[in-house]
Amino acid sequence: MNLKTLENLWTAFVEGERDFTGINLAGADLNHWSLSRVDFWGADFSGANLTQANFRRANLKQTQFCNAKLVGADLRWADLREAVLTGADMEDARLEGALYNAQTQLPEGFDPGQARMWSLEPGATLATKDLRERDLGGTDLTAADLSGALLVNSQLFGAVLRRANLLSALVGDSDLRYADLSQATLMLADLRGADLRHANLSQANLIGANLRGCQLAEITLEGALYSDSTQFPRGFQVPDGLHRLAPDASLGGADLSGARLTGIDLRGANLAGANLMHTDLWGACLANADLNGANLLGANLLGTDLTGANLNQTNLMQAIIAMPGDMAGLAAFNSQSA
Repeated sequence: MNLKTLENLWTAFVEGERDFTGINLAGADLNHWSLSRVDFWGADFSGANLTQANFRRANLKQTQFCNAKLVGADLRWADLREAVLTGADMEDARLEGALYNAQTQLPEGFDPGQARMWSLEPGATLATKDLRERDLGGTDLTAADLSGALLVNSQLFGAVLRRANLLSALVGDSDLRYADLSQATLMLADLRGADLRHANLSQANLIGANLRGCQLAEITLEGALYSDSTQFPRGFQVPDGLHRLAPDASLGGADLSGARLTGIDLRGANLAGANLMHTDLWGACLANADLNGANLLGANLLGTDLTGANLNQTNLMQAIIAMPGDMAGLAAFNSQSA
């Protein structure tokens, strides 16, 4: 590490520069330096003295920290995906909310869960986490739990959120261009002002979602679910191929498998032959609905009102059902079968 590089870093930082991608600071003494929100993607801090250094919300993707001294360093909410921290001294380092993935190399015996770091992986649990203004472009978060998460003004270009749970998430003003949100749960999510051009929302759950001000050019919505409480951009014409969930709705043969339809009012709806495998209908109203030949294999029917529903030839194998209210319709069905 030559002194000139370090002096140049400090001068540029004071003048407002925040992009130091790939810089070589191996062996540097940055004791107590404050470098929050700086982009050090691919930088080399091998063997550096980073005691009490402040890297809060810094971009440290693919950064080398081999054998670095990070005692008491502040790495909260930093992005450490693919970073190499083998041999680093991380005693008393603060890492709450720091992002990591399977490619992050941590010191031997270090527990990221105990340090309250957040894993960005398929199936990750990120419910209610603060991920606003983060660069998550291209990240694979298939089937991740992001319910109630704060994703305002985040970079999600090309992100894979297939089957992800974004129930009640705040995603306003985010870049979701080319994102894969197929079969994602966006029920009650606030997406106001998001850029969804070329995004795939096929079979996504948009019940009660707020899409006001969103850019929806070239969006794929085939098979998506919506309700009268879904708010589309002003002047937007709902295309054919979506399923409107409401009392007396015509949903015969519709594929609603795996959807989260808790508390939905589908009284009197035509669901004959519909695919409701593993659908969550907890507390839903299906009174007088036509479920003739519907597939409810493994569906959650706890608290579901099936009074007067037509359950002729309905597949209820492995369905979760409780007495007494949600069994009213089944009692009639069983008596007919007998």
